[in-house]
Amino acid sequence: MSRTQLGGRLLRHTLSSLCGLVWTAALSVITAAGLTVTVTRPALAEYEIQETDVEKGEVEVEYRGAVHSGFPKTEKQEATQDEGEAAPGADDEEEQFLRQSHDYEVQYGLTDRFMFSTSLTTDEPLDQDFNLGAVELEAQYEVIERKGDGIGFALDASYSFATRGGEADEFQFAPYVEWASGPLMLIINPYFGTEVGNNRETNGLSFEYGWRAEYKVAPRWGLGVEMFGEIDELAHTGPFNDQTHSIGPTLFFDPFGGDDEDARGEGDADEGDADGAQGTSLSLNVGVQFGLTDATSDTALKFQGSLQF
Repeated sequence: MSRTQLGGRLLRHTLSSLCGLVWTAALSVITAAGLTVTVTRPALAEYEIQETDVEKGEVEVEYRGAVHSGFPKTEKQEATQDEGEAAPGADDEEEQFLRQSHDYEVQYGLTDRFMFSTSLTTDEPLDQDFNLGAVELEAQYEVIERKGDGIGFALDASYSFATRGGEADEFQFAPYVEWASGPLMLIINPYFGTEVGNNRETNGLSFEYGWRAEYKVAPRWGLGVEMFGEIDELAHTGPFNDQTHSIGPTLFFDPFGGDDEDARGEGDADEGDADGAQGTSLSLNVGVQFGLTDATSDTALKFQGSLQF
């Protein structure tokens, strides 16, 4: 190997390491800021987008967090009735909104098709201390495996145990759809759920959704658009403006990323990568969501990171 080639490789490795450190530091600052920002609307499963692939023996550790700003207009009007006086029941309404919330999840591939995961949701309602809000158990089955370009399909079921008194447990079912073509990937997660237990407030099905369109602009970088929404009860949807919907851009970073084919699962797993991180995958993303209805907070900053090994 010539000195020029060796120098070029050292330079690329140095720049890659610096980029990863900068990104990690930026996320750390954002997370620290999230601990002090006052927000008024809970994130929808912390804006999670779940992919369809499952690998036997693979462990994934994931963090998801979000902070919000901008009191929903409908709630603001109720809280400022009668020339600034609190409306009847306004305190009860405010208890439903969060300053912050953070999810911590561990996934494990039991087989080449079946994956089990558990997650903890920690949050801080306006009138309570930061504490554990829910414990969730989840199972995912990969029906159609996507190899490179094409379609992937999986089924998911979860049960969430509420850990605060007076709140209901929840059961959810979701079909996951994933489509990839070259540097472009589209993922759709529709959720159907129902409250369970004596504390439930609705008897019918609820609906939540999230979708992501991501375009790989470089081996380690991607740009995308994500949208999330929620309808409390499908049988009584009410006006669109009373539902929760948001959309916004997201920036993705993969410090171990290779070429586009490796990033989409077409590379040779035996070859490893230039950084020597064979069998290890780290992905980070940060984005902003903009509310589309009066029932949605004006903006929300979301940040996520996952480590697979």
